[in-house]
Amino acid sequence: MSFDILEAMIVASLAGGSVLKKYFEEEDFSVSRKSVSYDLVTSADRESQEKIISILADRFPQIPIVGEEGCEEVQRYSQAFYVDPLDGTLNFVNKFPFFAVSLGYWKDAEPVAGVVYNPISKDLFYAQKENGAFFNGKRMGASAATSVEGSLLVTGFPYKEEMLPKVVRDIESMARFTDLRVLGSTALELSYVAWGIIDGYWEYALSPWDLAGGVLIAQEAGAVVSAPDGGKFDLFKGDVLAAAPGIYQKLVEVINSW
Repeated sequence: MSFDILEAMIVASLAGGSVLKKYFEEEDFSVSRKSVSYDLVTSADRESQEKIISILADRFPQIPIVGEEGCEEVQRYSQAFYVDPLDGTLNFVNKFPFFAVSLGYWKDAEPVAGVVYNPISKDLFYAQKENGAFFNGKRMGASAATSVEGSLLVTGFPYKEEMLPKVVRDIESMARFTDLRVLGSTALELSYVAWGIIDGYWEYALSPWDLAGGVLIAQEAGAVVSAPDGGKFDLFKGDVLAAAPGIYQKLVEVINSW
C-alpha cells in the first residue's frame, strides 16, 4: 500500500476533527435520535463526514467510501474506506471529551490502514499493516499485563436491546476479577488497548465504521484481536475482543464461562 493512502486518511481525520472541535466549543449543533434514545446524530457528524469524504474521494475516486451517516446497508467491497465522522456522539453531546474521528481502509477483507483522532486532546493514533502502530508519531505497544485481576477492562452496551442480557452476564463474570469501565468510543477504546492503557476491551453488535480504524491499530501494537468467543474477527458481524497477549486467553474463558 502506498503511504499516500495513510497520509490522506490522516489529513482527512484532522479536517473532520476540526469540524468537531468547532461545534464542541461553540455548542451550536442540532441533535436527533436514530435507533434508541442514546443512539444520536448531530449536524457536527454530518459536516465532519462531508469534509472527510471530499478529501478521500478527491484523492482516491476509485475507492468506495462507506460513511456512517446516511448509510442504510453496508456492502462488502473488495476495498473501501470506512468512515465514522464522530465515534462517541453521546459523549460529544454531553461535553465528555472522549470521542474521535475514525477511518479505516480495508482490502480483501483485511485492514490495511487505520487512523483515530481525538480533536480535543489532539491524540492521533494510526497504523499501517506490518508497519506498527503510532501515537502522535511515537510507536505504541500493548499492555504487558499477565493477570486479569486488577486489569483495566472496558466494555460497552449495544444499541440492539436483545443483546443486553448477554452483556450483563459478561459483566457479572468479569466483575469477579476486576472493576470495569464503559467509556463510549470504540475507536478510542481500541486505540487505548494499543497504547497499553486499557488491558482488554470487548463489545458486541458494532458497525464496520466503529471498528475499521481501531482494529488495525490494536493489532499492529501487539494486541490480540478476535471475536469474543475466540473465533476470527469479522468486521461485518461487529463483535470484538482486543486484549494484551498475556490476558487474552483468560478473557475468552471468562466471557464464555456462563
